[in-house]
Amino acid sequence: MSTFKDELKKIKKIYDDNVAKKKREALIEEWGEKPIILYGAGTLSGFVKEHLNRHGVEINGFADTFRSGIEKMTGLPIISASQLKEDYSDAVVIITSELHGESIMKTLKEIDYSGFIYSFDELLSFYTIPYEEFEPHIDGYEWAYNYYIDDTSKQIVIDAVKMRLLGTAMKPSPNPQYFEPDICPMTDNEVFLDGGCFIGDTSEEFIRQVNGKYNHIYGFEPDENNLKKAVANLSAFKKIDAIHGGLWHMTNVVSFVSGEFGNSHFSEEGAELVKVFGIDDFFADKTDIPTFIKMDIEGAEASALDGAAETIKKHHPKLAICVYHSLQDMYVLPKRILHYNPDYKLFLRHYSKWYAESVCYAV
Repeated sequence: MSTFKDELKKIKKIYDDNVAKKKREALIEEWGEKPIILYGAGTLSGFVKEHLNRHGVEINGFADTFRSGIEKMTGLPIISASQLKEDYSDAVVIITSELHGESIMKTLKEIDYSGFIYSFDELLSFYTIPYEEFEPHIDGYEWAYNYYIDDTSKQIVIDAVKMRLLGTAMKPSPNPQYFEPDICPMTDNEVFLDGGCFIGDTSEEFIRQVNGKYNHIYGFEPDENNLKKAVANLSAFKKIDAIHGGLWHMTNVVSFVSGEFGNSHFSEEGAELVKVFGIDDFFADKTDIPTFIKMDIEGAEASALDGAAETIKKHHPKLAICVYHSLQDMYVLPKRILHYNPDYKLFLRHYSKWYAESVCYAV
C-alpha cells in the first residue's frame, strides 16, 4: 500500500476542491425553505442536529415511532408518524437512526409520506470537520497506519480520515461488532467483561458466539434504566453479574449524565452520581479474571485501560476497545494498550458507514 503521507495528499487535494462543501450546498439548495424534521429522537438525532446547525441548517422538530411530547434539550416537539403526515406533508425528513433506519423507512412508506426522505448515510458530508481540526492528529494517524501490518487495518485508518474530512462512506465488517473469529477466537471458558453493557445486547451476542459455553459474564453499566433492561434481557442465562457502575482508572464516585439511547457518559455537568470501578480493583479478590474485555464507554476508554493496567500486564486478556469517541482515540488507545503490554498484536475493524464504531482488537 501507499505511504500515509501519499494517501493524505490525495485526501487533501479532494478536500481543497471543496467536494464535501459542494455536496452540502446542493442538499441545502434542494431543501429550500421546507421544514426539516429529524425522524428518531435518540442519540444520533442530537448529533445530526448539531452538525446541521453548524452549517446553518435549523430543524423544526423531531418525529418518533415510540415517543411524543417535547425534546427536553431543545424544547422542540416530538411528533408521531401520523402527525408528520398531517402537519408536515412536504417536509424534509432525515432519518437519524442507523439501527432502525429500515424500520423507519418502512413506516414512512406505510403512511404514504410524500415529502423528501433522507437516510443518515446520505448526510455524511455534514458530519465532517475542518482540516485544521484534524491537523494536530496527523502524526498520530500516521503512527497508527504504520503500526498495523494487515491491509484491512491500514485501510480503515485511511477511510476514517476520509470520512472525517470528506464525508466518504466507510465499509463495515460483515461480522458482529466486537467479535471477529479470525482475529479473536473464543474458547469454552471465557470470562467476558462487557464494559458499557447498555441493554445487554453485546453480552447476548457473546453468548451466541460461544454457543452458551462460558465461565462468567460481568456487565458494567452506569445508567440504571439501561441496566434494568440488561438484567431483563439476560435473565434466561446463568453466571452473569450485572453491575450498576462504570469503568474508570480507580474505584470512586463520579458525576454522570444518563441517556437511554446509549450515550450515557461521565461529566462534571452530570446531575447524577454513580460508582465507577477500576478493573484491577474489582477483580483483586476474585479468581475468575477476565479473559476478554470489551469497552464501549463513551470516551472513558483511556481511563478504564489505566484502571486495568495490572490485568493487562499479568493476564493478557483479549481486548476489543472502541477507538472513535474522539479524534485521538485512533492512536492514543492502541499506544496505551501497548504501553501496558507490548506483547499484544493489534488489529482494527469497523462496523458502520461513518466514523463511529471502529474497534481495536488486542490479542
